[in-house]
Formats: sequence, structure tokens, C-alpha cells
Amino acid sequence: MDLSRLTEIFIEFLDDKDSSPHTIRNYKGTLNDFTRYIEEEIFNGIAMLDNITIEHLQEYMSYRKRKGNSGKTRANVLVTLRSFWNFLVKRGFTQINLADQLDNIHIQKKERIYLTIEEMKDFLSVIDKPVIHAACATICFTGLRVSELCNLKLDDVNFERNEITVVCGKGKKDRIIPMNNEIRQILMKYKKKFRNNKSDNFFSTMNSGKLTHQYLNSCIHAYSEKAGLNPKLSAHCLRHSFASALVAKNCPISVLQRLLGHADLKSSSIYLHTVQSQLIESVNTLSLKKRS
Repeated sequence: MDLSRLTEIFIEFLDDKDSSPHTIRNYKGTLNDFTRYIEEEIFNGIAMLDNITIEHLQEYMSYRKRKGNSGKTRANVLVTLRSFWNFLVKRGFTQINLADQLDNIHIQKKERIYLTIEEMKDFLSVIDKPVIHAACATICFTGLRVSELCNLKLDDVNFERNEITVVCGKGKKDRIIPMNNEIRQILMKYKKKFRNNKSDNFFSTMNSGKLTHQYLNSCIHAYSEKAGLNPKLSAHCLRHSFASALVAKNCPISVLQRLLGHADLKSSSIYLHTVQSQLIESVNTLSLKKRS
């Protein structure tokens, strides 16, 4: 069977098992580029699976390096090729997993940027845009992903139950995150005084009625510089700051995984033993009020 058709079957498989749109988009883009390269640079025509060798995969990986792709990007390409060939073997399209024969790519780990509790206080104190202040405070108090934050709807924030419901987070899994009194007060004030009531998005600017991650991150860069902090600070760094703050407060790792939505097969058994009272207790240890 030709490579293009096999790619289509694989993408259909990913969609059927409810892989995230982000994963499907990235896998499809990589495999389409791989197919184009094999057909144009190797075979000068349709590429059949049985004719592809490990040398062809190695040539493609070398091509990605020549293009200037970073180690991290090429490692993601390798993950895609291995997932694709695993699928081909399991479905009986081939007996040999060529991608498993490719060498791993060493990635130099970058130092994670995060704020201490005192730095989070300083950062929040300089933000003068209500929607940005409320959004950044929410990440600092809940660890929401920026996509989860921007997609929050009005009904997802329940002030009576002191809960934020993340609908279809990463991996298409819902989760509930408790609010402590401090973030509850911040969000109630924002909703009452500053929120664009014409939008059903909880975080909404007056102009567009929504908050985009690009705009939020650009504001975070500016305010972090204003506060004398690392100008590379981002929404993801605030999420990491939340996690680091809870670890410093001796939050159990199983509770932290639940709050961050890091659900997977290996940790699911841990989540089963994590009760909501533990989540509430851990979140309530965090305070970002500046001392007078």
C-alpha cells in the first residue's frame, strides 16, 4: 500500500481514539512532509511501504536537521514516525518496525523559568489591566494551561461551590479545580466590575469578547519586565510557578498531578486515591496577598 493512503488510515485511527486536535494536526503535518520528501527526493513517484528502508528514514531525519530543525523538533518527528510504524506493525501492514531502529536524539534540557511566591506577588502587583490580572492570578492559583484558561466559559466558574471546571482539557478529560478564598475574591471582583457581559467567555476583553493566548503572553512579557523579573516569563511559566509553590508547601505529588491534569495510564491508579478534600487543602495553602 502507498504511504499517502497509510497516513490517511493512521490519522483516521487517531481521530477515532479521540486524540487531541493538536496531536492529530502535528502528526498529519509531519507524515505529509515525510511522504512528500520520500516521493520527491527518493522515488520520484508514489512511495510504497514495502520499498521504504531504514536508510530512507535516516535520510529524512538528516534532511530535517539540514533544514535547521532543533533537537526538540526532530525528537518530535521521531516520536511521530515511531507511532506511525507501531500502528503499521500492529495492523499487519508490515512486520518490521523501521522507526524503532532510528537513534534517539539528545535534547539539551533548558532551565525552567518559574517564580517564587514572593515574585508572584510582585508580578501580580504591577498588572493594571483587570482581565490580565484576573487571568494571571487564576493561573498562579490553579495551574490552568493557557488554552484551558482562554476557553473557560462563564458557567465553568462556580462561586457557590468554589470550583473551576475545566471542560475537555488536554487528553479530552474534564477536571474540577477548587478555588481558595483569595482567587475567589479576585474573580468575583473581575466578573462584577470589569468583565465584558456580551461574551460567554469568562475572560473576555471589551473589544473582542475573548482572551487569546498570544495577547495574554505578550502582556505577561511586558509586566514581568516592569516588575524586574525574567522577560521570558509566559503563561506556562506561571503554571510551573503554581506547581513549584505547592511542592514547597509539601503538596503530595499525586494531588499535584490531579490539579495539573497530568492524567495518563501510569498515574491513573494514583488519581483514584486522591479525594477532593486533598485538592482543597493544598490549594488553600497558597496566598499571594502583598504585606502592608
